[in-house]
Amino acid sequence: MGKGLSREQLDAYERDGYLAPIPVYTEIEMAEYRRKLEDLQARHEEATKKIDLKAHLVCPWLDEMIRNETMLDVVESIFGAPDILCWTSSFRFKQAHSPTYAGWHQDTMYIKVEPAVTFWLAFTEAGPENGGMRIIPGSHRGPLLPHRDTQDKNSILTRGQYITVPVDETKAVDVSLRPGEAAIFNHNLIHGSKGNPSNRPRTIFLPSYMPAWAIIKGSRDCAALVRGEDRYRNFEHEPRCPGEMTPAAIEAHRRAVEYSAATMYKDAAHVPIALS
Repeated sequence: MGKGLSREQLDAYERDGYLAPIPVYTEIEMAEYRRKLEDLQARHEEATKKIDLKAHLVCPWLDEMIRNETMLDVVESIFGAPDILCWTSSFRFKQAHSPTYAGWHQDTMYIKVEPAVTFWLAFTEAGPENGGMRIIPGSHRGPLLPHRDTQDKNSILTRGQYITVPVDETKAVDVSLRPGEAAIFNHNLIHGSKGNPSNRPRTIFLPSYMPAWAIIKGSRDCAALVRGEDRYRNFEHEPRCPGEMTPAAIEAHRRAVEYSAATMYKDAAHVPIALS
């Protein structure tokens, strides 16, 4: 793929609310990043919780990853703006033979940053066999549907949320990604995933981006400037990661997660995993 998206790709994204697959890294490159992730988790017991939200603030190579030129070119194509902020980055893990799932939901219910998009970047193979993402194409053009929180320990979602009205699953499409490939989706798109009955884990990295002129319909929030300049200052600027899981990194991460949680977790029954 050349710089950014073609007109045909943009039309497909606008029609369907998502686009996949987008080649970002080679499988060899992603294998090295997967090794780095496993090493991070092995050396820091608390790392897996911290990288559930604002992961780029506790690890320098993740700070670099959110600045990947291919992903930023795609974002610039979608918003037509060269000035880009990264609102957050998160990991979602499904171990082999895991019942962990995501109920049908729309991110716009709890993510009040507008406009914004999120990538699913595959660290491992991700498809219907191991709990990959399922989407309802075109559903982003519909209304925001009613949701309900749950305390279901098997839900991979921040609040265990799910849509409370019927979703026509006959329209569902599985998104299959090879390691190093990504999908990008509109936050109003209805999506979810099933458990992972396979003997292979599923690991996905989710960086979220917005143009510098984006707003938040909620409490003051923060973001990382990853391309261009920010003349609007609608968000506090996050620092570059000062070192892997250092005290300074942990403190910057805590402040940033508390900013985001004020809106994402408003009235929730629990605090973010990243703060626990």
